[in-house]
Amino acid sequence: MSEHSAPYSVVITTFDKRFDTYMVPLLAQIKTQRPNIEVIVVINGPAKGAFDEVYRANILSYLARFPKVFPTMFPSFQSLAKLWNRGALTASHNRALILNDDLELRSENGICFFDALEEAMAEHPGTFKINGSFSHFILDKRELIEVGFFDERLLGLGEEDGDFFWRFYKKYKKEIASADVALIDNVQSDLADEGYTKGIRTASKFNRDFIQNEKYKTTLLGGYRGMFDKKVNQVLEDEKQYPYELFYLENKKNL
Repeated sequence: MSEHSAPYSVVITTFDKRFDTYMVPLLAQIKTQRPNIEVIVVINGPAKGAFDEVYRANILSYLARFPKVFPTMFPSFQSLAKLWNRGALTASHNRALILNDDLELRSENGICFFDALEEAMAEHPGTFKINGSFSHFILDKRELIEVGFFDERLLGLGEEDGDFFWRFYKKYKKEIASADVALIDNVQSDLADEGYTKGIRTASKFNRDFIQNEKYKTTLLGGYRGMFDKKVNQVLEDEKQYPYELFYLENKKNL
């Protein structure tokens, strides 16, 4: 981390099928470029069957090689919304770089991905997408609390980013910004857990049905499109998730 940048954490979501091919090189790249950065690794369990004991041992052993890497492990499958929320809640810093595991972070001519990222973070306060994608984005914890956490009723994968994008606009009357950041490649692996019903690519049919049929309704008048196919209004209200997190942030100094 450059001496002029505010501290931030890295959050990576992962699961067993992506360990050797994606997770191992990604963490090595992060720790080569920023050896002392805090990394929260959120490890998902299987939708069906028992957690792979060999994988459990291997990933814990691998993470332990590096300083300031903290695993959170779920014995059974959890939503991506929950993985993102728990990663952000676990992170020590107000801003977190949220990463899929199927990414490559490069260095060229003495400049690395994190150099480029920290320039973008200095220019863009708060939450922003990287290169237009939620495969990699900066999340501001206070904005997460104000907008409302990622909706954990989305029990699988998919739509949690579009839902947050829509609610962010509703809260602030502006869209989540996007910053162009070099030296990061999105491999977009289609390796997924086999235990849940798919819709588009690795996304869950359950999540798409919940968004389209329960939480939002298309509208001809008013509404907002955001990342959805058409303009919609929200018809199913959000419950308040993690209601005491703001109290924690404001009072932890008084412990």
